[in-house]
Amino acid sequence: MSQLLTILSPDQWRQHAAAEWLWRGYVAAGNITLLASQWKAGKTTLLSALLARMRQGGDLAGLPVKAGRAVVLSEEGPSLWQMRDEQFHFGDHVGLVCRPFKGKPSEHEWTETMEELAARRTATGLDMLVIDPLIAFLPGRNENSSTVVAEALLPLQRLTALGVAVLILHHTRKQVSADGKMARGSGALSGFADILMEMHWYRSPESGDRRRRIQAWSRYAETPRQLIVEWSEDGKDYLARGSRDDERFRTHWELLHAVLARADRKLTREQIRSHWPEGHKPPPPLSLWRWLNRAVAEGRVERDGTGSRYQPFRYWLKEKEEDVSFGSFGLRELPPLPGLE
Repeated sequence: MSQLLTILSPDQWRQHAAAEWLWRGYVAAGNITLLASQWKAGKTTLLSALLARMRQGGDLAGLPVKAGRAVVLSEEGPSLWQMRDEQFHFGDHVGLVCRPFKGKPSEHEWTETMEELAARRTATGLDMLVIDPLIAFLPGRNENSSTVVAEALLPLQRLTALGVAVLILHHTRKQVSADGKMARGSGALSGFADILMEMHWYRSPESGDRRRRIQAWSRYAETPRQLIVEWSEDGKDYLARGSRDDERFRTHWELLHAVLARADRKLTREQIRSHWPEGHKPPPPLSLWRWLNRAVAEGRVERDGTGSRYQPFRYWLKEKEEDVSFGSFGLRELPPLPGLE
């Protein structure tokens, strides 16, 4: 009788419990990662930085990258990749397959391509396959059909079963979509991926802001839920800027510091908002509350009071300890008389 099922023992499947990360949190061996963003938002630039790091290993956006070999299926010609190579210096670990089909591939051509790549994995080694972008290579004419999309993606499992990481770059919908639903086409695409990444402009595309906001969802605890990255001035790297809350705090700390530096007494949150620098909109009370809590936790700001209506929290800079020993009405605070509560 032929054996149809491969049943893994507990010892066998436990060996696969931990992810083997090529880029920690985002790209893992044997997993499919879908990266979606608007046109020209920086997907291929981020990919180029990742490919460059895979030459010897290193860090990208503050997260470790493992050395490895990659193949890129690209809709672009070799000349554009030559320009990127001059900027990023990829090395011999990156192979390119530029415009391999006349139009979209048939299902047979697509399956054969995956088989060839699987053979490369066995023969010379292949750690990551990149598809940039998916729409140029997806067999079938209806990306909104869950059946068409699912059938087109199934051949990728030939590679993931061998431990190859698959990184798919994809465009977003034209209309505004909820977080986690930006990828255009059928929702089967996002559901098929093990790790879903969405890259957003930090501000508007016209602002020239070099920062991007990456949101991600996966089955792994190592995947950052949100990360702010900034494209470096030399165009060769993405630098980590923490979470969105980290970036907002960093952006507004100078304004908050300026308010407290000018104060001659301890200030409540409402007083801080009322003294906010001219020309800048005061922050919402909840945002200011979060920033102050963080500043206190980091030792940048001191606080007293109980937070009640009659004893509100009051804040001051530690370096101004001797200059702000005044109460709310400008009177120097005196210690309580002995024996009295």
